Amino acid sequence: MQDLNQKLQKLILKACAYPLGSPERQAAFAEIVRLVMRSGKLWRESTAYYPDALQEMWEYCFQHIDDPEKGYDPSVCTVTTWLDDLLKRILRRYRDRKSRQQKRHLFPYQSDEGQFIDPVENLVAPQDSHTALKIWAHLMAWVQQDPEQVLRNRVCLRYPQISAQTLLLRRLPPDEWSWDNIAAEFQADKKYIAQWYSRYCNSLLREWGRTQGYLDSERD
Repeated sequence: MQDLNQKLQKLILKACAYPLGSPERQAAFAEIVRLVMRSGKLWRESTAYYPDALQEMWEYCFQHIDDPEKGYDPSVCTVTTWLDDLLKRILRRYRDRKSRQQKRHLFPYQSDEGQFIDPVENLVAPQDSHTALKIWAHLMAWVQQDPEQVLRNRVCLRYPQISAQTLLLRRLPPDEWSWDNIAAEFQADKKYIAQWYSRYCNSLLREWGRTQGYLDSERD
């Protein structure tokens, strides 16, 4: 137990020595994830929203672990205790708004007929092709620049080298990489990353469309 905590604390110090989003920081966090998940120290349950809560816990850890107020304090508890408490708090929040969270996160976006709909197709119809191209250019600029680092900080738990930004840049036109090619590039499971894209990337696109006033809000 003590040996594990010492290893984790050293990895935290190593990760915090590099800037947010850097390959070195991501590699250190990938090792933290591996050690913690293998330890069996985290709370587990069979609820449908547990994977989402676990993902949110890790993302909070990645972004705030070196924050003096919100981050990990080694004088208070072990790393696994801090993560376990954080996970339980997130799960309580998911339980309190289960219906809303299931609609927005657990299921792919579907029509009444059960057909999958890409959120980009729900953009309010423009009056002419020039407007459509302008909207598309706006979207692609947001994906490429990611000014608030929302996309690059949405990291895939199983494959930390994959973020929402890396997938969107490959899946959105004009490139539209196949899932086979993406899976080969990152040595990842094709079905898993496709499902991760549907769950997280599409919700980020919907949120962007709403904030920019492009997305039809009748479904909200």
